[in-house]
Amino acid sequence: MTNKDTLIQQITTQTAKDPNQDYLLKKAESIIDNLSTSIHWKNDKSIPEIIWNHRSKENKEYDWQNLSFKETELETVITDYLKFPQIHCQELDWLMMDILIYRDCLNALDAIRVQTMPHSRYQSKKSGNSTFRILAELWRFGLFILKILAWIIIFSFTTIPPYSLNTIFLHLPITPILWIVITLGWLGKKWIDYRKNNNYLKVLFNTYDILKNSLFSWSEIQELLKRSQKFGMMWNNLIYQLVKARV
Repeated sequence: MTNKDTLIQQITTQTAKDPNQDYLLKKAESIIDNLSTSIHWKNDKSIPEIIWNHRSKENKEYDWQNLSFKETELETVITDYLKFPQIHCQELDWLMMDILIYRDCLNALDAIRVQTMPHSRYQSKKSGNSTFRILAELWRFGLFILKILAWIIIFSFTTIPPYSLNTIFLHLPITPILWIVITLGWLGKKWIDYRKNNNYLKVLFNTYDILKNSLFSWSEIQELLKRSQKFGMMWNNLIYQLVKARV
């Protein structure tokens, strides 16, 4: 965990011989305060002195539901930080990287779920409300039953003699087979997309996982960022700037 007092103490030691130490300390304090306020928890149970903890994979669902960032404020803070190399230190660099990379991981997770989940399921899962989730699933189950009944009615027409509704294309005997083929194709595509998205997210969160120790290797994080780009991930440009300042 990272707290403000520890960071200020490190920067105080680091800038001890700098004639502008007072100004730099005020600047560092302002940056740290603004960084802290850019992080928002829906159910705020945070300790004021603690700015941030590295998040584990077990936190992912809870964080997706409850954690958000003031995007403009966060990026302004880090842009400001990059302008003052005098106050750069391993712990503060780690803090910036950890927050930025985790923010991008959660944004990628959210984007995938928006694209792949039915709207009602996405909204209910995002809310974290059990009652809402149950009602949404009941609604979807009801729609599913209606679809089944509709297809049973359509299939029943295939047993009617040729002079009946079989003359309409939708009610030809081929319809059930066509429906099964289309359904299997759709399920196959869903499975392929699921595997692709799952692998993509795995790469992203594995990249983030290297930051569980603040004494991480900058060259290793640079390599992982490059590797994740092959999967189509474009990280926030400020992440690359932080890496460039250290490698």
